[in-house]
Amino acid sequence: MRILPYIIYLLIIALFKVVLQDLTTIYGVSINITALLVMIVAIYKSEIMALWFGAAAGLILSAGTPHLFGAYFLTTAALGIGTYHIRERLNLESLYSRLLLIFIGVIPYSISILMINSIDGFGYLLITNVFPGALYTTIIGWIFFLIKEGRITFLKIKSLF
Repeated sequence: MRILPYIIYLLIIALFKVVLQDLTTIYGVSINITALLVMIVAIYKSEIMALWFGAAAGLILSAGTPHLFGAYFLTTAALGIGTYHIRERLNLESLYSRLLLIFIGVIPYSISILMINSIDGFGYLLITNVFPGALYTTIIGWIFFLIKEGRITFLKIKSLF
């Protein structure tokens, strides 16, 4: 039963990539749900868990482009293990420090995915997609952390209306 949440997270990644990514894209800027979930697992779980979850998320991410399997596998696993080791050296008790870690972690991950896909117009996409995408992902991470800490609850939202 301890592996069930991770299977659900991987299903969320697959569902998002197939169905929800187009629905949540705003002017070409999309949430990097893979990086967000891998980093959240790395923040809250062990090193081995961060490594294998990052590798499995890379496997799910590369399902649409199997010729890039190794590159996605490696970069996503590196994101998980790198986030874990940064977490060990930082004080992540503050919400702002976790959000900064998410923002700074999504940028090099998105740049590496952009370089793997070898898309023309790298500088343009860096400014129009990578940085706004990192901000968009950080906002979703902020909502997640607020819910996890109990600052946003169903009763608080219900009391507003």
